[in-house]
Amino acid sequence: MTLTTPFALDIITTPDIAFDLADALGMEGEMSALGVTIFDAPSGKMLVQALFQSQTDAETVLASLDAFSGFDSKIHQLPETDWVSETQSGLPPVIAGRFFVHGAHDSDKIPEDKIAIHVEAGLAFGTGHHGTTAGCLQIFSERLDRGFAPNRILDLGCGAGILAIAAAKTLSAANIIATDIDHDAIMVTEQNATENAVPGRISAHVADGFDSPALKSRQFDLIFANILAGPLMGLAEDIVSATAPDGTVVLSGILDEKAEEVARCFEKAGLKVTPQSSIEGWTSLLAIKAQ
Repeated sequence: MTLTTPFALDIITTPDIAFDLADALGMEGEMSALGVTIFDAPSGKMLVQALFQSQTDAETVLASLDAFSGFDSKIHQLPETDWVSETQSGLPPVIAGRFFVHGAHDSDKIPEDKIAIHVEAGLAFGTGHHGTTAGCLQIFSERLDRGFAPNRILDLGCGAGILAIAAAKTLSAANIIATDIDHDAIMVTEQNATENAVPGRISAHVADGFDSPALKSRQFDLIFANILAGPLMGLAEDIVSATAPDGTVVLSGILDEKAEEVARCFEKAGLKVTPQSSIEGWTSLLAIKAQ
């Protein structure tokens, strides 16, 4: 078996279990798989996909997950079916404020009063159906309704680039940078920018946090930081330093039970934090830096 035809271990589960499973497969440490990716799935669930060189490797790792419960799994060779696209093809469109996030199967359902963002299932995490991205879009939409017009925008951990695209579609004069630690995410963001008729509006870069020449010594009027609670808190001082006076930070990827801890962390770092309504078990935070 060559690396061009790996076997996939696909696991469908709830968000609170999905990230623990991804960590167990090596997303946050020593990797037992060739790669691990998290995708949105219908009914508020998530798909964790781990790739292996052989079916035996996939079966061995699946057996090691016996400490977990509450998930469905499938092992298959990737050329046989694209289960990610198959799984996500049933995702309904998402309406978050003025934005309508959809796949091709819902292109004929776009309301006239909404801004459409077309995103298909792909390599990068984030289709807008997850409560984290939807929460960011809702906050951004509400701020726009109040006349918010930031000039310098950063989408940190951009995934599929939805937030950067939303900014490009609503703020024609803004300078927008999107970064992600995953090379595939940058490729998908650029593809989605073209698909959504904003090519060239977003400068996309591979970066681990703020370790990138594209971000060095720069400050932003708006930072989207849709990652996870742990990495967010680890980047708190860098995020605050990169926020311009009177700038706005939208923090997401935070399970409800972690929201208070994340809020305290960023308040200690220098922001005024306002929790927003929970969406499917996830809380987004609106944070402002004093002038």
